[in-house]
Amino acid sequence: MLEIINQVFSIQLKSNKEDLTLFNRNIDRINHEFEALGFHIINPLGQTYRNEMTDVEANITGDFKSKMKIVKVLKPIVYKKTNEENTLVQKGIVIVE
Repeated sequence: MLEIINQVFSIQLKSNKEDLTLFNRNIDRINHEFEALGFHIINPLGQTYRNEMTDVEANITGDFKSKMKIVKVLKPIVYKKTNEENTLVQKGIVIVE
């Protein structure tokens, strides 16, 4: 299931980059189905990166500073709800500047 989530995420990123709003409704429906199956998908793009973040693997470009931002997301953060508890099933892979 993670591979499908990652592929849909990649399609969404590419369609947003090319300004193809044609697919937004379909992608939203697919994401709704993921949510119904208990998956919570997080795109951390634009968030401030903190060294203590445990749900992302970061590639840092440039010198490390206190106020760094996530500028690119290669894979989203994915949680799965099981027995009323959220479990991390995939760390996000991000680029930080």
